Formats: sequence, C-alpha cells, structure tokens
Amino acid sequence: MRGSFEHVYQLLTSYFAEVSLVDPDFVFDIQTTSCKDKRFTRCFWCFGPSKKAYKLLRPVVMIDITFLKWRHRGTLLTAIVIDPSNHILPLAFLIIDSKTTKSWTYFLEMFGSNFYGYDTRFVVISNRNPKIINIVPKVFPFAIHTFWGFHISKNIKTTLKSTMIAFRMAAEVLTSIDFDKHMNAIRNTDPVGL
Repeated sequence: MRGSFEHVYQLLTSYFAEVSLVDPDFVFDIQTTSCKDKRFTRCFWCFGPSKKAYKLLRPVVMIDITFLKWRHRGTLLTAIVIDPSNHILPLAFLIIDSKTTKSWTYFLEMFGSNFYGYDTRFVVISNRNPKIINIVPKVFPFAIHTFWGFHISKNIKTTLKSTMIAFRMAAEVLTSIDFDKHMNAIRNTDPVGL
C-alpha cells in the first residue's frame, strides 16, 4: 500500500475485503472510535491457511508485541507457532493504538474464537507482562501459561554471568534430569540470584 498513513488506514477495509475474496477463511475486524470521525483504534486479522495449518501443529502458542515506530505509532500484537521444521508460522495479528488490558483481552478472545474453543487445553508462552498474566487464565481457563526463558533470564539479579548461562541451559534442556542438574548448579553458585 502506498500513500500517506491516513490514506492507507482508510484503505484497510477494502484491502481486507479483497483478501477475503481469495481466502474465504480470512478473518478481520477493524474498529474505529465513531462513525463520524473514524479514528482508528484497532485491527485484528488472521489468514485461513494459518488456521488450517495450526490444527496439524503442537498446541504451543507464543504471544508477543512489537512497537510500530512511524508517525502514527502503535503496537502490533502477534500469536505465532513453530512448525516441525523450526519455522515461524504467524497465526493472528492485532494493531492497536495503546497497550491496555482491554486490548489484550480482545486479542486473546479473537484468537480463541478463531483457533480454539475456550475449554481447549494448550500452552501459551509470553513475556512476564502483568496484563497478560492476569488475562490468559480468564480467557483460556484450561491453558497452561509459561514465560519466555529469555525474558526470565533478563530478570535474574546476579553478579555472576555463569548463573545466567546456567539458567539458559536449563531452559533449553529436554529432560527433567538435565533441568534439575542445571538448576542445582544455579542454587549452589548463587542462591540469591533467582
């Protein structure tokens, strides 16, 4: 899309309508403040092929945000999965004008209505954002909510670099025996670092 940001936002509805002609399972929802001023507030979308592919993958979903840094600013919320070949498969997106509890709730509800029933058991991985921590169990009461090892390692208060390295190694192991070994090494070298 070319032109000013105002013009591009005005074209979103027609663009998404065109996409839904070739992808009948495409879902989008654009919301504005009122019919009169049409100030953009949020826009959710997900593609049909991602919805179909997700049914074949592990039920482990990562949600995260990134900040849009242009004149109109905003935040992009995403839900992704990793396929068996370790490729990222984007599932759903939401552009919002501000990060609020209401925005996160809306995103997770829209995600749930397109990818899950609300009584389905799956894993959600996120950063340790307090809003997400509070919303996930309300929207998905049967989901297991865990955190990115990277974000947790950044929160480790330590003067020993070895503690952070041991934590990252513990986060990446595949067996509980190896995990316990690394966590014991952390406890022995820096008991207050966690």
